[in-house]
Amino acid sequence: MGRLRPSLSVLDRAAVAGGVVFVLAAAVDLGTKVYAVDTGRLGLVVYNNTHNGDFERRVLMSVAALAFTVVAAVVARRLGIGRLWGAWIGTGLLVGGVLANGASQFIWSRGTPDFVHFYSMSPDVWNIADFEIWWGLTGGVFSIAIAALIAFARERIPRRGAPLSES
Repeated sequence: MGRLRPSLSVLDRAAVAGGVVFVLAAAVDLGTKVYAVDTGRLGLVVYNNTHNGDFERRVLMSVAALAFTVVAAVVARRLGIGRLWGAWIGTGLLVGGVLANGASQFIWSRGTPDFVHFYSMSPDVWNIADFEIWWGLTGGVFSIAIAALIAFARERIPRRGAPLSES
């Protein structure tokens, strides 16, 4: 148990923030779907049943995303990059959206309610989880890249007042 402690210590405030984002993302998505279906005030509701029956796949994708974030956080900590706040927040959004869309098939027998229309840009109809998935994946990947660039710059760019190393 003592050997695992240093690796698992990265599951701290950043991971807790990701967990909070996960809960909020799932709640906001499911809440807006309930509101859209019950009131019709968020626009025309279209039921998407193309992904019914894929909840197990969604769980596996979520576990893979979480595992990747844990590994990235451990590596980042060991390399001195620090906490990957953006990756944890992104994973929370991603997993919250993926699982909320997956749970929708059990709540609405007709399919997942979609109600966000952008007629001028696309004939597709979305829900909040779709945006959470996109922002979670994109934001998480970009935040890891930015953290790596910052760590690289810290090592390569001399600080003011610091003596230049002799090569």
